[in-house]
Amino acid sequence: MTLAWDLWVDYHRTDGDRLTHTNLRDVESGIVLGVGDYVVVGNEEADPAVAEVVSIDARGIVLVRVLPGPADEHLHLTSRIDRAG
Repeated sequence: MTLAWDLWVDYHRTDGDRLTHTNLRDVESGIVLGVGDYVVVGNEEADPAVAEVVSIDARGIVLVRVLPGPADEHLHLTSRIDRAG
């Protein structure tokens, strides 16, 4: 099963607080992000994961905290359970 992600991330773009930096322009169409939401994140070269949206600033910079382990372990935290793509 392949999971479709809500937000594209580069897992290597992290800061000293272990937050991953991405951008609102990388949100999939139809997805509205809010602070505190849990979303499926990923990219073409890595396995998807679930992440908590920590902040969204006025410039559209999104900080997420990627949860450890496979996405299926945390899908219950997301608002959309059916993630098959």
